[in-house]
Amino acid sequence: MRDLKALLLVVVFLIADMSSMASAITPEMAEESYAEDRLPDREGRYAVEEYGWWLAYGPDANFDGMDDRLELVIAGEESQSTTAIIGADGRKTVAIIVDYAWHPTSIEVEALTALLTSHGWESEGSWFQVMDSIDSIVLDHVPVSSLNAIHSLEGVVVVEMQNVMAPTLEHATPAARISPSDVYTATPHDRGYDGDGIVIAVLDSGVDNEHRSLNDFDDQNDAPDLDPNSYDDQKWVAGFDATSQASNPDGSQDPDDGQGHGTHVAGIALGTGDSSRVHVGGAPGSYLVDIKVLTDSGGTNSQNSINGIQWMINNRDTNWGDGARGIQIGQMSFGSVGSVGDNPLTNNGDNGTGAEARLVNNATENGIACIVAAGNDGRQRISSPGSADGAITIGSADDGDTINRTNDFIASYSNSGPRLDDGDNDEWDELKPDIVAYGSGIFSASAATGTSLPGTPRPTADNSYESKDGTSMAAPLVSGVVAIMLQADPGLDPYEIKDILRNSSEQRGSASEPSVSDRWNDEWGFGLLDASCALDFTLERPCTPLDSGGGGVIIDPPPGNDTEQGVQITGLDNGTWFIVDDIVRIQGGVIADTGPWNQVDVKITQHLDGFEEVVLMDWTTAGGSVESWYLDVLIKEDWVDEDENYVIVEARAVGDGDLLSSDARWGNLGKMMVSFGSPSSGSTLSGTVSFSGIAQGVEPQKLVYRVDSGEWKDAHSFDDTDNSAQDWSFTWDSTEVDDGSHKISVKLINVSGVESELVRRTFNIDNLPAAPELRFQGSVTIMDQDLPADNAVAGTILEVHFNVVNTGDADATDLHLRLDAPGSESSTYPSEGKIPRLETGETLAVILWWYATEAGVHDVTIEIDPNGVQNDDESDNLYTFEFEITERPVEPTLRFLTSAVSTSLSIPSPSTDDKPKPYTIDVRIDNIGQTDATNIKATLYTWEGTGWVTGSTDSQTLSIIPGSSSSSGKAVARFSHEYDQVGAVSHRVVLEGNGVESEYSELRFTVIVDEFETGSKTSLTLSDGEAVLGFVGLPDGGLLFTTKDGDLHARTLTPKFGMPGDTLIEDEWAGEFAFVAREDGRAHIAWTKRFNDGQGYTMSDLSMASIGVQGDMSTPSSHLQPLKQSEGSYWGLDLSEKDGEVVLAGYHRDILTGGSWNDVTNIFILQNEDATSSSSWITRMNVLNDVDIKPQNGDNIYQKIYMNILQFCWIKTIDMLFTIMSKSLIE
Repeated sequence: MRDLKALLLVVVFLIADMSSMASAITPEMAEESYAEDRLPDREGRYAVEEYGWWLAYGPDANFDGMDDRLELVIAGEESQSTTAIIGADGRKTVAIIVDYAWHPTSIEVEALTALLTSHGWESEGSWFQVMDSIDSIVLDHVPVSSLNAIHSLEGVVVVEMQNVMAPTLEHATPAARISPSDVYTATPHDRGYDGDGIVIAVLDSGVDNEHRSLNDFDDQNDAPDLDPNSYDDQKWVAGFDATSQASNPDGSQDPDDGQGHGTHVAGIALGTGDSSRVHVGGAPGSYLVDIKVLTDSGGTNSQNSINGIQWMINNRDTNWGDGARGIQIGQMSFGSVGSVGDNPLTNNGDNGTGAEARLVNNATENGIACIVAAGNDGRQRISSPGSADGAITIGSADDGDTINRTNDFIASYSNSGPRLDDGDNDEWDELKPDIVAYGSGIFSASAATGTSLPGTPRPTADNSYESKDGTSMAAPLVSGVVAIMLQADPGLDPYEIKDILRNSSEQRGSASEPSVSDRWNDEWGFGLLDASCALDFTLERPCTPLDSGGGGVIIDPPPGNDTEQGVQITGLDNGTWFIVDDIVRIQGGVIADTGPWNQVDVKITQHLDGFEEVVLMDWTTAGGSVESWYLDVLIKEDWVDEDENYVIVEARAVGDGDLLSSDARWGNLGKMMVSFGSPSSGSTLSGTVSFSGIAQGVEPQKLVYRVDSGEWKDAHSFDDTDNSAQDWSFTWDSTEVDDGSHKISVKLINVSGVESELVRRTFNIDNLPAAPELRFQGSVTIMDQDLPADNAVAGTILEVHFNVVNTGDADATDLHLRLDAPGSESSTYPSEGKIPRLETGETLAVILWWYATEAGVHDVTIEIDPNGVQNDDESDNLYTFEFEITERPVEPTLRFLTSAVSTSLSIPSPSTDDKPKPYTIDVRIDNIGQTDATNIKATLYTWEGTGWVTGSTDSQTLSIIPGSSSSSGKAVARFSHEYDQVGAVSHRVVLEGNGVESEYSELRFTVIVDEFETGSKTSLTLSDGEAVLGFVGLPDGGLLFTTKDGDLHARTLTPKFGMPGDTLIEDEWAGEFAFVAREDGRAHIAWTKRFNDGQGYTMSDLSMASIGVQGDMSTPSSHLQPLKQSEGSYWGLDLSEKDGEVVLAGYHRDILTGGSWNDVTNIFILQNEDATSSSSWITRMNVLNDVDIKPQNGDNIYQKIYMNILQFCWIKTIDMLFTIMSKSLIE
């Protein structure tokens, strides 16, 4: 790019010499023009990135700062954004990244949003994120018409198109020499390295970490549980859903995998293989951080991956607890897909200068090793983020379904290099892929994808495995090896890790760029992953050869028994205890002026009673130099023998010929272990609790314990002369902690201060009397006129929507709720409310109102049980948030608010020639300004076939619509109209005059006209507290459905309105009910009910029956599986019947579809072609998925059988009800 700049200046000079017309253009002017366009002056403004980085940005062939792919879209190509909508310009919107010469501040944000808004962009529902680690703003839903204007904003140096990211998908670990096999020895797992203590962030489609390969380390008591904190030794330590801007950044989310890719990848990187230990990942001892950057469909705009990488960087040093700290490895099995058009500059990957690649470089600088899949296009293409200079980019090989590496070959789908040139004169950056690893036919953990279906148990991943192919599978294998390297040497930085992986790999193929590297190959990179050699490099010892009988790590000492002075063992005293599972470093040097020595070897021999000898480790070459040699040895549990007298550690220095020197130390093998006996994990404890178990150690001194993350306390003393197993016990007062789930940890300490690994157990503490435990669940939403709002004008009545859950062990009755915020009281819209009953495990949606009459930024507080009468833990009963109320406009400001139209009658009847039946239309106009609006003309128009028409009486003038500083003034325009047939009548009212804005000057609405008749009123006598739910007319009478005291009843109603009978339908009614008249003269009914399952859970179920006019009811039947009230409900039921066929439809609200809290609603149906049969019901799951509706703002579903088609209608607001009330129109 610097060459291009020089060329442009030369061209200018030539023009100046050749043309008198150009004689006024000087080189200085050309340089200034160039600087203004591409080199804006930072003028001391703060920036994160190096000045001028954008001069190397690609794809940008014409060097103008506009991404080539966006230029193709501007020229007419269709946007590839996965979140595209139709913009105001009529084209699909694009997702972009706006790069600045300095870090964007509020000035740049305001300028960008103002420009976008002028092109029709709306912030609601759009992605907009100012990045921390790069000088960029990431956004979507951008109109194509705005791109050139964005490019011209001050400080903008590049407008990038977001990449469309997609996942790049029993022999692999042995063949990679990670885990033991009969073919290769000296593997890291064999030597005790499993990634212990290292934290791997898996950036993918989420992880079902309840899978037995991923939920804990020891694979004991590991039944799948959606709570990742329920395990005694959990692998999961944190999570973040980067696909949403509303996600909680504190790491407490547990985003599940709805696609299956992320779970498979995590299993390869760090899975334990469950208790079977078959499909073991590369680093089974590592912790998991789950960062969801891919949606459940797999693909996504790069805004999600950018968000996830930034969160990873922000948490590089976070203490997650239980020994897990920070993030050392970022595992990324995704990359950008092919781009718009056929331009090779946009379809051959990129040069590592895009936003994701720059963030990967930033993560690398911050100590996170980023392992990235090369991609599966099967051609030369290295795409972002694998194109980043700092990324360790991985291709894929096929192991030929054998452990032996001699028949391996490059996978046909694996992308090759080199990467596109970034113009920085460092040709090593372009040598990608770095290495290849096995990625074909990889068996790993299977996710439980998808939401739960109505009436079915929630799916959880268990212990199933599946095979996948791709560089996505090769990359996590390398991530596991990197964890092993960091366990061996935590001081390695990402650059050293990359060098070791390159240099320790097994070279394959001929050099493709010999002028740069004599071993890099465009397909194989620097070679095939060799985990054993990578570990040897890390430990600074010679690599274990691949040949010599399958490993060759064991060497024979030179012949002869003579020894000379030379080798010395240091730092290891006679009588040392070697503890099981410790990695012991045997080290030393050689005496000066002896030798010369070629190598040092180490051997360990165990001596038993009866003079028997067992070679525990034969002669093995030490690492380091001869002058400072060392060898790390894992002390294995199966080495311990109760008949042992001692072990001998020998070191030999070997020179030329027969030159030999030896040294030795003696010691013993021992264990340091502790185990829990009772109580069992998960038990409910109260009062004083006795704990007991077994411990064994070398000179054991004491057992210590702690509760959760508290201080360690002494619990039990041991006989330090007894190295065999000893019992331990202690008591603990459980009233020291609050009721709830707590972890008790114990560990053994010996007289020398050596500690065993700690052992944890999880218990439920329950000391307090049964009481509710109340808290908020999900998010709080502020609604203004049925739309979410983040601010409002003074005088607005706002709805505050939230959910309250009872997780305690007792029901809450008469639960008081209160909203506290500046404003006025309203008896119509109360700021306080009461829930009559909230049962254990139940979640209820609540609405309180805020009459916001005072302008300013206010703290709004919602309080559960403000008077403290429920006796629950009140620490989480308050929720406070900020909300801005702006001053009302001074000038008149007219609006049509919700429910502005009413008619009398509500459903008018059609007029006839001899009997006109006009109906009245009242239209309310509100003035939200402070000044009166005067002389406002309101005109009613009616649609008649080809256009809008108005009559001579359809216009009136409102003399005044009063203003106010705190509340809306209003006036009502009244019109009269008549219609001569059944149907829908479309109207609109148009305002003219002072204070009328064009975009708010019109209201359109529909009135339903239908035929019906009413007779004289007849009073029915109901008992006190009895409420009517509905009425169905049947031959010879009807049924009146009522409720009283939580019971559901059917009252028989005679043609003369007598009520001779009362049938109890359900005494544990749960609040939902539907009915329909059948052609056989009976009513079909469906309802929800509650019951206790005998295990303490309150369940909800759905029942059906038929009932006759005399109250004779058939036996109720249930056809959906009951739900825990804490996990969902069935609601919004509707029944329809035609020709003997009955269909029941309704909503299934699923409020726990993943590890992070979700609220998903699906539509289900039950169908029976024979209404009289209690069997033969067919359940059709998920007729519609993820319907945007909640019980608090939706009505029952409407469905009807019509000409073999089942029609649905669902209503989000009451305003829509008028368009569907007439069944004749629906048909």
